[in-house]
Amino acid sequence: MRIIKRLALASLLIGFLLVGYFSLNPTNSDGASFDSVTHIHGVKVFDKEILMPTHEGLYKYSAANSMTLVKGPVFDVMGLAGFEETLYASGHPGVGTKFLNPIGLIKSTDGGSTWQQISLAGQVDFHLLEVGKFDIYGVDAGTGLLMHSDNQGISWQNLGENKFSDIAPVSTKKSNAYALLSGTLVQTENSFKTSSPIKSDQKWESLEVLGNSIFTTSGKDIFQSTNEGKSWTKVATLPQKISSISVNSQIFVAVVGNTIYSSTNGGKTFNS
Repeated sequence: MRIIKRLALASLLIGFLLVGYFSLNPTNSDGASFDSVTHIHGVKVFDKEILMPTHEGLYKYSAANSMTLVKGPVFDVMGLAGFEETLYASGHPGVGTKFLNPIGLIKSTDGGSTWQQISLAGQVDFHLLEVGKFDIYGVDAGTGLLMHSDNQGISWQNLGENKFSDIAPVSTKKSNAYALLSGTLVQTENSFKTSSPIKSDQKWESLEVLGNSIFTTSGKDIFQSTNEGKSWTKVATLPQKISSISVNSQIFVAVVGNTIYSSTNGGKTFNS
């Protein structure tokens, strides 16, 4: 029996479609308010947890009006991303923290309890951050530039003005990634030095890559491709337009109107 949980968010997502983390403008810093927490910047899955980066720190979400602050330094968490057992983030320092402003790139290997500075302290505020096994991509809110690192964020290359609404590194192939450009899925094999469109009749709105699977959304539908976008299978249709997805090997989350749907079967089927 597939375990599916419907997690009602109540007032959280009334303004959620304006959240900068999922908007077509990744440098937008606005966010929703929920459970006395302001400026929620998005939803990310990490291990079996649903995490919410906010202006007031990093929270774990369990149910409507139930959020728990992760113990550790409290800062304005932007660009939250995770890969395997490591969290990555950017943003602005909170009171009592030792981070420079902006924070640059930091990482945590204990679920957000402690953070280690990696690079770009005092220089960059990533509002969009995507991490894979080999490559990290970030969009600096201050300049709008797309940046790339192939050594775990130690050094960076400037790729010019960002034009993508979403980016998904491929963790099975170095320098490979997918991105959304005005609703079109594009693929690169050289870290966006060049890229090519993947033809489709759909206008894609959200993007995630897990192993050899590409997950995309269009309207109410979730699609999956296991052959680099050559063909697609519709894996689920949800009641309303999907504003964002987040997936790892443990849990798949879809934000739908004022509801979060979570699945432990890889998002192949969602039930309300």
